[in-house]
Amino acid sequence: MNERGIAPISKIDPAKLDKNNYAESLAAEAERVGIFTEADTARIRGELLGVLGDVIGYSSEGKSSSVTTDRAGQMAKSILYNIGTVLKSAPTPDDAARTMKEKPMKELYAEGYAINRKKWEEAKRLWGRVRYTRLRDGGEDYDKAIDKNIRIYLRDYDPRLSAHDKLYLTLPKFGIRGAFHIGGAVAVLNRLLEANTGRTGAVTDAEFREVGEEPRN
Repeated sequence: MNERGIAPISKIDPAKLDKNNYAESLAAEAERVGIFTEADTARIRGELLGVLGDVIGYSSEGKSSSVTTDRAGQMAKSILYNIGTVLKSAPTPDDAARTMKEKPMKELYAEGYAINRKKWEEAKRLWGRVRYTRLRDGGEDYDKAIDKNIRIYLRDYDPRLSAHDKLYLTLPKFGIRGAFHIGGAVAVLNRLLEANTGRTGAVTDAEFREVGEEPRN
């Protein structure tokens, strides 16, 4: 709000942003509407390459500075997802773009990594509780979701290398259907725990939308 109590008009249209590729689509829109200069875009790209180099070094324990093109692409997606996690918390897309313009990519990446690591730890804790309170009559799909789908997802998830990975799950009986990033996985586990224990009101449908559920065809 300005001093007259009027919200400023946003230059970036939120509808033009891809929630699954938020950082990348935000940068493209920021340059299109003039928030970013060509120099800003070049700096960001250079800094992202630097972060990618750090992540490659981490993945190889410092033994190599090269990976396959496909592997590098997956790492880049993870980096951008971690950065996007931070940017999505900004009040408006314009604010997010200014944050991206002013903060080093390494700093944004570290912040996003910490957030998604915390979500991962919370998901693992919740999974343990869901297993412990398992319904005896939950059904075959319910048992498979707990013992296989969610277990493997949490086992393979790495907030540094695969922060963008999704959990694919369809459990209509529990109101769960879609592809969920790590925040969505936390919401899924809370809903299952709610069903197991009879505790209600912990997770609303709106929370599923907020964490980015993507219904599968």
